[in-house]
Amino acid sequence: MKPSKVLLSLATAVAAGKLAHVASSLRWDSVLGAVGLAPRRSRLLESVLLLGAGAAVGAGAALLLAPASGQATRARLAKELGKLGEAATEAVRETRESARTLIHGGNDVSTNP
Repeated sequence: MKPSKVLLSLATAVAAGKLAHVASSLRWDSVLGAVGLAPRRSRLLESVLLLGAGAAVGAGAALLLAPASGQATRARLAKELGKLGEAATEAVRETRESARTLIHGGNDVSTNP
């Protein structure tokens, strides 16, 4: 084999190794940034919050424009808010129990010593 071919083969192997090292150290954000792009963010939480805000505004408008007396509307609103409070309390209780189960690996943990 000619010495020039051996040197060319070695140089190619070294260059390929360095290229592989550079490619493995690159982050996806830097690659996208080099071409003027950015990674997509999850906007699920923002969308859910906007949906909830829209629902609240719509419910408020419906209450204001409802063809019922003020006293009946307030009574109905108090009743619905009571249901919402109970549902929120139950959701918090379930979440607390789920978190306790996850933290303690399913072992029965009582709050009393």
